[in-house]
Amino acid sequence: MNILFAGGGTGGPVAPVLAVAQNLKFQHPKARLLFVGTRRGPEHRMAEAAGLEFTSIASGKLRRYFSWKNLLTPFALLLGFVQALFLLKRKKIDCIFCAGGYVQVPLVWAGWLLGIPSVIHQQDVLPSLANTLCQFPAKKITVTFEATAKHFLSGVGFFYRRPGADKIQVTGNPVRPNLASADKAEALKYFNLSSDLPVLYVMGGGTGSVFLNRLIQEALPKLKKTVQIIHSAGSQGRGREGLNDQAHYRVFDFIDRVDLAYAAADIVLCRAGLSTISELSFLSKLAIVVPMPDTHQELNGYYLDRTQAALVLPQEHLSADALAYVVRKLLFKYDMQKSMLKNIHKIMPHDAAEKIAGEVALLAEKHHAK
Repeated sequence: MNILFAGGGTGGPVAPVLAVAQNLKFQHPKARLLFVGTRRGPEHRMAEAAGLEFTSIASGKLRRYFSWKNLLTPFALLLGFVQALFLLKRKKIDCIFCAGGYVQVPLVWAGWLLGIPSVIHQQDVLPSLANTLCQFPAKKITVTFEATAKHFLSGVGFFYRRPGADKIQVTGNPVRPNLASADKAEALKYFNLSSDLPVLYVMGGGTGSVFLNRLIQEALPKLKKTVQIIHSAGSQGRGREGLNDQAHYRVFDFIDRVDLAYAAADIVLCRAGLSTISELSFLSKLAIVVPMPDTHQELNGYYLDRTQAALVLPQEHLSADALAYVVRKLLFKYDMQKSMLKNIHKIMPHDAAEKIAGEVALLAEKHHAK
């Protein structure tokens, strides 16, 4: 059977897709897996690092705000739809899986026209625009949270209705199982770090975070007195000008071995994307979380704060001095560490990748048998 995975633009919609792909590869080693993304996003490198064949199609970004670029979106979507039709037929795809990236829209609708089933996964509580546009043609919708189900409808025009229980399944959020296989000693050697100081792993997503990059640049002199730092600055390197490797500090545009970065880390400084939160939960990691302002990440951050699963710091109140202070405080508050590790591990189930892979394989086998 041939299965297509789609996602891209940022790393958020890619991580759960790769988690399901890895699980499927383990369950069905003879299955042919193809990842489809955008030409400029971080997904190309992420997919290749996971050992997946990669190709790209055109797709206009779906913006909920005013931008002159929205005028070009319908033409890009039309081109992507035509490319998707040829790609799906040429590769003889049996099922499509995606998790909210805008590149999925032409693929899912082209698949529907060709009779190819698709499964879409919704990570956050509120559906993404891409998933909202794909809810009708999708054969199955998996969601991280039970509360998400009420936000999905099926049908078109005046015939919208709530989908049946068989269409929506609560699974949790998929996490790549190989993230837990790395060894700390191996990780410290890989990053050329010492075992004498704790490690802070800083990441702002696949494309990076200008705010976090500049925050680390300002806080670096004080942080280096307390911790060693692994810094994933993003594939576009925004805000990392002047940051270079030095004693106790390693900076990268992109880290291929994320499993080793997590294994080395005693504390993780990150945004509040649900893919990241799911990985922190799966690995039981101490985290300082800085939600991106005025986005769905603030809801994710609120949930982490309410459950005492991480230290959540609003961006507008976070300075270099404040970050250095919080890192030092967390390192020596052992009771707080113990409580946070316990709480973050239990905020969600950890078998989502296996569940979703099973659903995708079932649909693919049924289609392949036709």
